[in-house]
Amino acid sequence: MCICRACDQLRSAAPATDIERKGNIHFMISEPEITSETSANPSPQDGSPVAPQLDTRRNYVAFGGDMLTFMTGLSFIPATIVMVGMASRLTQDKALLGLVAMTGSVAWFLPQIIAARIVHGKQRQKVYLVGASAIGRQMYLVMALWLYLTRAESPLLTVFVLVGCVAIFHVADSLAGVAWFDMLSRALSPRMRGRSVAIGNFIGLFGGIGAGLIVERVLSPSGLPFPVNYAVLFLCAWLCFMASFVFILFIKEIPMSTDEHDQTAETHFLVNLKDAVRTDKVFQRLILARVFTGIETMAAAFYVVFIRERLGLADSILGVFSIAAVVGGILGIAFFGWLGERRGSRGVIRTSVALQVFAPMLALGVAAIPVIAGLTPQVAVGCFVVVIAINGAVGQAGMLGFQSYPLDAAPERYRAMYIGVLNSVGGVVSLTPLLGGLLLDGITASASSQTAYSVVFGIAVLCVVAGLITSYGLPKPQRR
Repeated sequence: MCICRACDQLRSAAPATDIERKGNIHFMISEPEITSETSANPSPQDGSPVAPQLDTRRNYVAFGGDMLTFMTGLSFIPATIVMVGMASRLTQDKALLGLVAMTGSVAWFLPQIIAARIVHGKQRQKVYLVGASAIGRQMYLVMALWLYLTRAESPLLTVFVLVGCVAIFHVADSLAGVAWFDMLSRALSPRMRGRSVAIGNFIGLFGGIGAGLIVERVLSPSGLPFPVNYAVLFLCAWLCFMASFVFILFIKEIPMSTDEHDQTAETHFLVNLKDAVRTDKVFQRLILARVFTGIETMAAAFYVVFIRERLGLADSILGVFSIAAVVGGILGIAFFGWLGERRGSRGVIRTSVALQVFAPMLALGVAAIPVIAGLTPQVAVGCFVVVIAINGAVGQAGMLGFQSYPLDAAPERYRAMYIGVLNSVGGVVSLTPLLGGLLLDGITASASSQTAYSVVFGIAVLCVVAGLITSYGLPKPQRR
């Protein structure tokens, strides 16, 4: 990834930043953890301003409700299952299918360095959250109407409309996401934040089971015709996203403290970014672990495509895989939520990456068998149900692991910048499904598709193992 750096003259002309003054190793500085007890409104004797109260019931419910409705919406149209499944009805181009699979992740992660630049140093950020959400979430309604009105009579055009709608939705949500995380870190203490996120995700994943059942029913041979069936799924997702938007409106923002507010943040953004990326060794290791583990999406984008091609499965199997992802997510959020409270974000990162190794490893085992029917179709499908369930569980660890690590450790005024950098790195990694598609097409041209899938899945195994090794060098973060 190429990260913008300030020139030496700009750095020398700017006053010393807080990063420079405090020694550069941000994650290793230990300060008292903020809790609901220590952050409750004090009774100052000197007439100083009363600190805003953390952990209000209103914010606890608003953030949790936002999570559960948003998660339910995503369960109707998971990118590597339903979206790729729909696209595979419109084109057999593996590179194009990889583009569909990666668009959401790339469009959400990659722009976050720009989103961080926009919200960096702002005392109030709710306007960015509300404005971006109001615009971006209409894209799934647009996609539903397109499928219903055009009946996908132009297959390739429909694929590109899908890519465009997904991209706009996630670009808008990337700006909303940076503001959301920064607001969350100020509104709830670390423990209550973990509980709100875990409970919201947990309940949302139960809603996801219902979504998976609807997906299976709508896409079954006796269900609605193509592409009206997919239009219904996009409409259901849009309704859930709008319910999430209502919860967002009820969030009561706690503005950045006056002491931490950096009125020169916009001027110093590039300087601060340069220092953070170049000098913070722990942050560098966190980014490296994120890169290695994220490369698995190169293989994950084709798990469903592989098993459907080899066994000639109907679209209704997508509902089964969706339910597997949701059930894995439920087990994952329950376990990692418990682990996060006891071992913190570092423990979640290490354990989730160790679990993640098994997904591409199992897929590689199935792909490497010369005759997949030798496993029996039921066993082969069962193996990929496990693979997708593992990915569902690991996906739920992301917010409690890689995304919570900088929330627990970064200085308040630089938190949005750290989040933006880390997520933008994730956006670069999310480009790998396109690479996976190109590898599959290239290898298949001179060898069998079985060999091509084995190579892609094998690369994913090696990268996740490297990520596991890297993650064990992360120190325990200390709340700034």
